[in-house]
Amino acid sequence: MKLSTKVALLAGMGGLLDGYDLIVMSGAISLVSKTFSITSSAVTGLLIGIAFLGGFFGSIFLSRFVDTSGRKLMFIFDLFLFVGGTLISALAVNVPMLFVGRFITGLAIGVDLAVSWTLVAEFSPKERRGFLLSLQFILWGIGAMLSFLIVDAFLFLGTNSWRVAFLIGLIPAIIVIIIRRSIPESPRWLISKGRMEEAKSIIENSDCDISVQDLAELHTNTNSYKWTALFSGKLIRLLIGVFISTFLAFFLTAPINLYTPQVLKTVGLTGSLNISLLGSAFVWLFNILGFVVGGLLIDKAGRRPIGIIAFGLMTLFLVALLVFKVTPAVFFILWVCMEFLGALGASVTWTWASELFPTSIRGFAMGVNSSANRLSGFVSSYIIALILSKSLNLLYISGICAGAVIILIILVVINVESKGKALEDISKQLSV
Repeated sequence: MKLSTKVALLAGMGGLLDGYDLIVMSGAISLVSKTFSITSSAVTGLLIGIAFLGGFFGSIFLSRFVDTSGRKLMFIFDLFLFVGGTLISALAVNVPMLFVGRFITGLAIGVDLAVSWTLVAEFSPKERRGFLLSLQFILWGIGAMLSFLIVDAFLFLGTNSWRVAFLIGLIPAIIVIIIRRSIPESPRWLISKGRMEEAKSIIENSDCDISVQDLAELHTNTNSYKWTALFSGKLIRLLIGVFISTFLAFFLTAPINLYTPQVLKTVGLTGSLNISLLGSAFVWLFNILGFVVGGLLIDKAGRRPIGIIAFGLMTLFLVALLVFKVTPAVFFILWVCMEFLGALGASVTWTWASELFPTSIRGFAMGVNSSANRLSGFVSSYIIALILSKSLNLLYISGICAGAVIILIILVVINVESKGKALEDISKQLSV
């Protein structure tokens, strides 16, 4: 197996854990509410959202260590943090303890997003970079789908079956910790720290798309960037564009990703928890399909066209739901189509975030992007719970606005095509 593929799969396993852990709370929230006698929709919304808040802080504050202490160290450390948070959550005896466990788990996921996307971008050949990056989201979708199926499978254990679902997530986490130790440090990061001989050795034994001859020039270029460079020149424009588009992309898909059981019940498609969970797992199949198609297309058609088409069609579908009264069957078809399109669009925004920034600050830039996703998850999980209690039409209107702004950002603010370009060439093009 090529090293770039191995790195992408191990990073993707972090995505699988992320998808499983974040969505398992969505599937199990009714069981958790019964365990702790929770009746407030605000509290249930916060329980779903607290891991996203932890992810926001992990992405912002721990991602700096991805650039200063190394990709490999943080690639392993974050999973130890994940295991600790998951244990606290599964063994929680009250709501505050559950909040603490979920927050710690979120911290781990936040930094894992930053380091995983950075590592995959730095090890991947430019011809396959889009697909290898999308593997993380493909596995994320698989993790999310598995969470609904596992919660459903253990319903026979009664109200506390959600604890088993959390504990099951520890098994792949421990396995991945062991295997990640075999991954070498990113040669691009080593170069940025002046460790040329180590970088040469790794490059000569990998399919990394940088030659030894480029090392001296890259070493000179990357050392000129400090983390403050993100907040000046062209990079601040890109950072703002990526942050807002990532924030709104999650908000746009949050009703599908986090509240499908409740939405399906609202439109009259389900009656029991068992059917809601299975219906949600089916919807997640289209999320996985969206990322598969996105990964295959963005290296051929380019990032910008795919992003515009995906978010444009999703916005049009929301307009249709707002304007026309549809049957539950038609609603479900549109719902799964939007899940597909949301995944297709997200494959563009996240790929951009890992490509557009220089090596010496890429980890922190990816952390800022991840923080947008986590912050949106926290805000969306709370706000959408309140919106759903009022009106589906209000949900459609907010989604239409989000989709329109994303398209505008892609067209005007980012306006970069990174398809088929080496990371160093992109950095030169966008140099401060």
